[in-house]
Amino acid sequence: MLEHAPREAVGFVALVGLSTLALLAVSDIFLTESKRASVGEWVTLWAKRYPMFALALTLVAGALLGHFYWATAG
Repeated sequence: MLEHAPREAVGFVALVGLSTLALLAVSDIFLTESKRASVGEWVTLWAKRYPMFALALTLVAGALLGHFYWATAG
Protein backbone atom coordinates (compact mmCIF):
# COMPACT_ATOMS: atom_id res chain seq x y z
CA MET A 1 0.00 0.00 0.00
CA LEU A 2 1.32 3.42 -0.91
CA GLU A 3 1.81 5.99 1.80
CA HIS A 4 1.19 9.68 1.37
CA ALA A 5 4.22 11.88 0.81
CA PRO A 6 5.18 14.11 3.75
CA ARG A 7 3.80 17.63 3.44
CA GLU A 8 7.26 19.12 3.94
CA ALA A 9 8.66 17.22 0.94
CA VAL A 10 5.78 18.22 -1.32
CA GLY A 11 6.09 21.83 -0.15
CA PHE A 12 9.83 21.81 -0.80
CA VAL A 13 9.43 20.45 -4.34
CA ALA A 14 6.71 23.03 -5.07
CA LEU A 15 8.87 25.84 -3.66
CA VAL A 16 11.89 24.81 -5.75
CA GLY A 17 9.79 24.50 -8.91
CA LEU A 18 8.03 27.83 -8.47
CA SER A 19 11.26 29.56 -7.51
CA THR A 20 12.91 28.28 -10.68
CA LEU A 21 10.03 29.57 -12.81
CA ALA A 22 10.10 32.94 -11.04
CA LEU A 23 13.86 33.24 -11.56
CA LEU A 24 13.46 32.44 -15.26
CA ALA A 25 10.68 35.01 -15.62
CA VAL A 26 12.67 37.75 -13.89
CA SER A 27 15.76 36.89 -15.97
CA ASP A 28 13.70 37.00 -19.15
CA ILE A 29 12.24 40.40 -18.25
CA PHE A 30 15.69 41.78 -17.41
CA LEU A 31 17.26 40.46 -20.62
CA THR A 32 14.39 41.74 -22.76
CA GLU A 33 14.52 45.20 -21.21
CA SER A 34 18.29 45.40 -21.75
CA LYS A 35 17.87 44.43 -25.45
CA ARG A 36 19.78 41.16 -25.08
CA ALA A 37 18.83 37.63 -26.14
CA SER A 38 16.03 36.25 -23.97
CA VAL A 39 16.01 32.89 -22.22
CA GLY A 40 13.78 31.48 -24.96
CA GLU A 41 16.25 32.52 -27.64
CA TRP A 42 19.10 30.88 -25.70
CA VAL A 43 17.14 27.64 -25.44
CA THR A 44 16.24 27.75 -29.15
CA LEU A 45 19.87 28.27 -30.18
CA TRP A 46 21.02 25.47 -27.87
CA ALA A 47 18.38 23.07 -29.22
CA LYS A 48 19.41 23.86 -32.80
CA ARG A 49 23.06 23.26 -31.93
CA TYR A 50 22.41 19.94 -30.13
CA PRO A 51 19.18 18.50 -31.58
CA MET A 52 19.67 14.89 -30.47
CA PHE A 53 20.51 15.87 -26.91
CA ALA A 54 17.48 18.19 -26.85
CA LEU A 55 15.31 15.33 -28.12
CA ALA A 56 16.67 12.96 -25.46
CA LEU A 57 16.15 15.52 -22.72
CA THR A 58 12.58 16.14 -23.89
CA LEU A 59 11.80 12.42 -23.98
CA VAL A 60 13.19 11.88 -20.47
CA ALA A 61 11.23 14.86 -19.11
CA GLY A 62 8.06 13.58 -20.80
CA ALA A 63 8.58 10.07 -19.43
CA LEU A 64 9.08 11.46 -15.92
CA LEU A 65 5.93 13.60 -16.12
CA GLY A 66 3.97 10.66 -17.48
CA HIS A 67 5.24 8.46 -14.66
CA PHE A 68 4.39 11.03 -11.99
CA TYR A 69 0.88 11.77 -13.24
CA TRP A 70 -0.29 8.35 -14.45
CA ALA A 71 1.36 6.03 -11.95
CA THR A 72 -1.24 3.87 -10.27
CA ALA A 73 -1.11 1.85 -7.11
CA GLY A 74 -0.47 -1.82 -7.89
